[in-house]
Amino acid sequence: MAPAGTDREGTATGRLFTAVVAGLICGILAVVLSIGAGSLLFSLTLDTHLAATVGMALAATAVISLVVGLTSSIPGAVAPVQEVPVIGLTAVVVAVQSAMPEGASHDATFVTVVVAVVLSTLVAGIVAAGLGLVRGGAIVRFVPYPVVGGFLAGTGWLIVLGGFGLVFGHTPGVDDIGRLQNFSFATNLGLTLLFVVLLATIEARATSSLVLPGAILITLLTFNLVVVTTAIDPASLHDNGWLVRVSMDGNLWPPIALGDLAVVEWQAVALAMIAMPTMVFMTVLSQLMNDTGIELETRADIDLDRELRTNGAANLLAGVIGGMPGFPSVSLTLLARRLGATSRLVGVLVAAVAVGALLLGSTVLDLIPTFLLGGMLIWIGGGLLVQWLFASYRRLDRWEYLVIVLIFGVIVGVGFAQGIFLGLVAAVILFVIQYGRVDTMRLWLTGRDYQSSAAASEERRKLLTALGDAIVIIRLQGFLFFGTADRLRRAVERYAASGEASARFVLIDFGRVTGIDSSTVLSLTRLVQVAERDGFIVVLSSLTTEHGNALQRGGLLPGPNLHFGSDIDASLRWCEDALLTEAHPEFVTGPRTLMALLTGLMEDQAMAARIAPHFEARDIPPDTCFIEQGAKSDDIFLVESGHAAVQVRSATGQPVRLATIGPGAIAGELAYYLQTPRTASVVSEEDMKLWRLSRASIDQLRAEAPEVALALHQAMATMLAGRLDGTNRVLRFMAD
Repeated sequence: MAPAGTDREGTATGRLFTAVVAGLICGILAVVLSIGAGSLLFSLTLDTHLAATVGMALAATAVISLVVGLTSSIPGAVAPVQEVPVIGLTAVVVAVQSAMPEGASHDATFVTVVVAVVLSTLVAGIVAAGLGLVRGGAIVRFVPYPVVGGFLAGTGWLIVLGGFGLVFGHTPGVDDIGRLQNFSFATNLGLTLLFVVLLATIEARATSSLVLPGAILITLLTFNLVVVTTAIDPASLHDNGWLVRVSMDGNLWPPIALGDLAVVEWQAVALAMIAMPTMVFMTVLSQLMNDTGIELETRADIDLDRELRTNGAANLLAGVIGGMPGFPSVSLTLLARRLGATSRLVGVLVAAVAVGALLLGSTVLDLIPTFLLGGMLIWIGGGLLVQWLFASYRRLDRWEYLVIVLIFGVIVGVGFAQGIFLGLVAAVILFVIQYGRVDTMRLWLTGRDYQSSAAASEERRKLLTALGDAIVIIRLQGFLFFGTADRLRRAVERYAASGEASARFVLIDFGRVTGIDSSTVLSLTRLVQVAERDGFIVVLSSLTTEHGNALQRGGLLPGPNLHFGSDIDASLRWCEDALLTEAHPEFVTGPRTLMALLTGLMEDQAMAARIAPHFEARDIPPDTCFIEQGAKSDDIFLVESGHAAVQVRSATGQPVRLATIGPGAIAGELAYYLQTPRTASVVSEEDMKLWRLSRASIDQLRAEAPEVALALHQAMATMLAGRLDGTNRVLRFMAD
């Protein structure tokens, strides 16, 4: 067995080998992509300065790759100049040319354009870094998952297209079918496809991370060995598409000298800045989308704020040296990862290759055949297509999958930016439709199931329980808009129209509502109109000031069929009091005689008469604690008159009010029967008259008249069971 140190050394050597191969390959590809992106900038208007713009792109790629490679939270990140910000910069270039004074020289226009491009790059860096400092990276987390999937599918297509473009020498078209008759072209294309199959097979079956970069290195060495031994002319290889043909003649860098600033038309630069915000927005959004795509593909958490700061700093440096914006590339970063390279050395080597291209021109590119470069791009892009256009069909909802297909189709048929924009719109519409199906009615209870804590008494509880469905309680949650608010209205209307409905009050609680829109006012207004027609009252509770003002601005004001309550408990008490006054006018909250209290409890007047002598009258002044939390529980109290607050001590020692008890209430019975210390304190709020039944009196009653004591215990058990049943109903509703 080899020593452990040897294993570690071998592992380190393998990682170094993988990083070097990945860095060199990704570096070559980054140079090719940078040249293509840079050429876009002046291709329409200043094509005589293509060498300068290629130099700007290569210099920016060198700086950005180095900074991102060393500081990014993405191991092995490759960050060249990208096409999206360059496309945005073309608008700045056109705006500068349009703003140049009549008769301005070609050189003055070029210098002014370069200055505008540099300023735009600097601003893009500042904005990205600023967003990172204020933790604005999370904004992309709100981009719907199907949009990111469609972005990756479209990116995969563009990568595949770019891979074939390297082999064909241009974007493939129908006319290229005839070129298959050319032996050299057909051989190059066949080797490209064969190389793709080789890479896919190795990725699927290889057990060592060294096999893939090793196969690429062997292919590269074999090609160059064949070229050297057969003495094939490089010009012939270029002409037949075996090597990438790029124009890198002329001075690559720097694009302008410091002395050239004297001819800058600063007014034209200022006027052109109107096009800069669009370019900055495209740059930052594209960077975040790329970061999110890499995150999904690598299944690793990425610190988006750190990425914004890192790329912001990199673009600032790129601007200082006269470059253009860039950020991590999905294709090249995933290529490095698939080659097994997660080292920061990858970014350093990519920067070194870009510098080499600046110094040596196309000599660097003459080492890599197009079938190798194109094959790797097709392999990476094809993997994204399979993952997001086909495999995602089984993982996603049908409509979410259609959003991916829509974005992909628009990217292929129209353009990248249009695809993302249309995808966002489609995702928003889909979200609205799906959220509109979400039930915002968190709970649907009745007065039989849930009652207020105010003025609690057994007599009141029994009356409210008997009245049953006269009070409907609806607790809402989430955001109310035209879909969810209309569902609420229609649900109440259906209930009111059903033959079983007997509601007199519909209490709608907004305590868990996060927001409402103007359509909510319309739905509630129509609900009040239904209430006027069918004879019930709508009660709205727990409205925030903002929500209340929005309803009132919409014309929803209190009236005979609409009441506003501060919270659900106060609103429920208002409904209960109105209902009891209407249904039981003989019921009042005034004093109750001891015999009335006992008869209501025992439901047997004779038994009540035999128990009454064992109760002791107590007169309690205001602000008196007659049951203290934690004290020994040796008695039970019946309230004849007055009210008291039930409260517990908080962690800070301050009392927290739980409920109010009044005439007809029973207090202290739970701790008495459990023989535990008091769980809460009861403090009088006014003069009260109580009837106290001590443990000694119950023991005496059990000794003298055991059948009467048994009847008392059965009555108390029935009362406690009724309370427990009501609590269980509420818990069941809350658990559903």
